[in-house]
Amino acid sequence: MKKSILLLALSLFTLAQAQTEAAKRPNILFLMSDDHASEGIGAYGSWLKDYCRTPAIDKLAAEGMRFTNVCCNNSICSPSRASIISGQYSHVTGALNLGCELKPNAPSYIRELTQNGYETCVVGKWHMKQFPRGTSDYAVTVGQGSYFNPILHRPNGKREKYQGYYADRYTDWALKWLKQRDKNKPFYLSLHFKGPHEYFEYPERWAKLHEGVKIPEPPSLHEDITKTSPLLKGKHYSVMYDDEGPKSFYLVYEDFIGKQTDDPAERRSLAYQHLIHKYLRCVAAIDDNIKRVIDQLRADGILDDTLVIYTSDQGYWLGQHNMHDKRLILEESLKMPLIVRYPKEIKAGSVNTRLGMNIDFGPTMLDYAGVSIPSVMQGVSLRPLLRGVEPADWRESIFYAYYNRSPKHWGIRTERYKLIRFPDTEAVEFYDLQEDPTEMYNQAATPGYKKQIASTQKQLDTLMTNVGVTREFLLKKMGDNTKLPPRLHKRRNKRKEK
Repeated sequence: MKKSILLLALSLFTLAQAQTEAAKRPNILFLMSDDHASEGIGAYGSWLKDYCRTPAIDKLAAEGMRFTNVCCNNSICSPSRASIISGQYSHVTGALNLGCELKPNAPSYIRELTQNGYETCVVGKWHMKQFPRGTSDYAVTVGQGSYFNPILHRPNGKREKYQGYYADRYTDWALKWLKQRDKNKPFYLSLHFKGPHEYFEYPERWAKLHEGVKIPEPPSLHEDITKTSPLLKGKHYSVMYDDEGPKSFYLVYEDFIGKQTDDPAERRSLAYQHLIHKYLRCVAAIDDNIKRVIDQLRADGILDDTLVIYTSDQGYWLGQHNMHDKRLILEESLKMPLIVRYPKEIKAGSVNTRLGMNIDFGPTMLDYAGVSIPSVMQGVSLRPLLRGVEPADWRESIFYAYYNRSPKHWGIRTERYKLIRFPDTEAVEFYDLQEDPTEMYNQAATPGYKKQIASTQKQLDTLMTNVGVTREFLLKKMGDNTKLPPRLHKRRNKRKEK
């Protein structure tokens, strides 16, 4: 009898302890935009800082940690999202290009959270072939989704169409889910915004933001990329304007820019003003809705019990190097904004400069949730950095590969250097980020860098072995890199332009 009572007491104590531990586990709010460059966030202090209407995101940074060197391993939407979910490089997930899908046995941090007591939900842009797996609920787009009157797909095969601006409707859905969720469980909520992906559409309430204002240009807007970087920048698909670029922004949007000119520099400047005004208006609408979610968590008294993460699936050129879009290993495309708020553990207003990656996001959330990180995930938890600890064995470099279209390439980014290789030549591009943080000067042919290039190549060889990729695999998957895509100067339909 005494033994039974003792066992019952022990069982009750264990249950109570488990419930206490569960109560300590944070809720998780994962906010992700598409193509939101760090330079388009006020807190990052770029030349646009006085023009970015991002008070809600800036406040998250002021109350949490802002990372300045977090990188994706493949700067294109679907593959980056696959890496975030799985914690694996693109060459492991097999998700190399747009329209990809995760392998059936791919790890998923969201599934791990669901299986370990979290109520989980994904709302908004998903951008992979299969719908979210292992979640409690979802309401997501197929493909890019629409800026206006969006359609969201549910687990039961039902399609829900909403009227209005996509970010407002996605957030409505997320707030409704938060209200109806099981309050006895910690929650995980992904809220994925479509913007500010091209065509940068915005709601009417932001139509006059910076109207009539000439926004400062990035210093490298007029760079002659065919001379400074013939293997990489010079083959990039999306330029603001040059005579050789296959997709000059000015020519695509010429009907809406309002002024015709034959001067190349003036065309670049006009194209930039058109892009940046729309981009910042689109971002403002995202910030509106982030504020709505944060305000609701605060009103519910659970904001400080919630790990809040803001990021983008990659960076984006806002005219730097005469380019827009992403895809390349260069800084503005490679680096992702990452802001994390959790006052119980993260010092307000802190900044971290160590190398992080998109494959680290899942392991970080699992770490905070007290869930074991699957051994097949290649990323590591950022939690030590968030706590202000500097691990002695932290990564010193990241591997990158881009498979989609010319210029296909792979390379290494260390804390100081960047070495870039291509499938059709032994020539490389090499940048010294300490001396040249804006990557204006390719040092591949500079005699003084010969030894450093050889050393960085050895570092790349070792890194490729460690992450499980071979040169043969890269050459096979990248294929022909010598042909530029056809010129694309098709003008946009005026009815679709805001």
